[in-house]
Amino acid sequence: MVTSPKEAAHRAPKKYVPVSRTAMTVTLATAAAGSVALLPTAEADPNANINDVKAQVDKLHQEAEQASEAYNEANTSLSDLQHKVDQLQSRITAEQGSLDSARGALGGLAAAQYESGGIDSALQLMLTQSPDQYLQQATSLAQVTDSKKATMSSAAEIQRQLNQDKASASDELAMLAKTRTVMGQQKADIDAKEKQAKDLLNQLTATQRAQYNRMVSNSNSGVSKSTISNLPVPTDARAAIAVAFAKAQVGKPYIWAAAGPNAYDCSGLTMAAWGKAGVAMAHGSRDQYAAFPKVSKSQLQPGDLVLFYSDMHHIGIYVGDGMVIHAGNPASGVQYIPMNEMPAVGFVRP
Repeated sequence: MVTSPKEAAHRAPKKYVPVSRTAMTVTLATAAAGSVALLPTAEADPNANINDVKAQVDKLHQEAEQASEAYNEANTSLSDLQHKVDQLQSRITAEQGSLDSARGALGGLAAAQYESGGIDSALQLMLTQSPDQYLQQATSLAQVTDSKKATMSSAAEIQRQLNQDKASASDELAMLAKTRTVMGQQKADIDAKEKQAKDLLNQLTATQRAQYNRMVSNSNSGVSKSTISNLPVPTDARAAIAVAFAKAQVGKPYIWAAAGPNAYDCSGLTMAAWGKAGVAMAHGSRDQYAAFPKVSKSQLQPGDLVLFYSDMHHIGIYVGDGMVIHAGNPASGVQYIPMNEMPAVGFVRP
């Protein structure tokens, strides 16, 4: 089940680069296309090789993680969009007040003219239309005094900005609704994949389940204590904090969309580790890759982030000597693994 833990916000001079509207549109389209309403039930063959069963479960976990990272990205965009909408609505309220004040000033001019003998045609036309329409239609403002001209121009500019902001707010609200829809689809996809994996394991015989558990345990304990104890100490102070935090999380469970303190997904772990060091980043592997300077594999230093798979849906924190700490999947939790166990395709330094 997807959870959305509320972590304390990490603040730092470095800020993540938010996903652009174009990139978000692509993400939403891809996410929607990849979501499924109903998935076939996975079945375990009582005579199946347990290696094949584990491979099926691992594949389901990886597919769920792909959906989970898309969910995380959509959630980040949702927050950005909501912030934009809130700002626009505040501006619209202020602009409407300014426009009302400008119209009031024009009304005052009209009242003064009426008392002195009548309203001139320019001001009368101005009051019967929107300021912007008047200025567009007027062929000459020579008949209007400078003070009236300034008041009308101010009102027209406020009206233009108000119309523009209302249109922008409408666009942002539409994107907000679309993002919420896609997040719901992604959550359903994650839940379905997770259920398939659980159903598959539940259909194993007791002997098969014991074999599976031994395989998972051996995989999780495959890195020797001597390897871990001999890992290099990061020379950068912030990287040292991030790596120390990640090491302290080893053994904690993996939960989709979690960012601590009791469980993590892959990008939630890296976000929390570097957040402890005072560096803010988004909860999403691809957003984290986009936010920081790129380095080559040969330049890797402890604390750098490593992206895996061609679509970069998985991320871990490099700890030296070819090792990474990552939140793998529900079976493995947070663990040490050799970096070459998965296809590493990108490297960044927060």
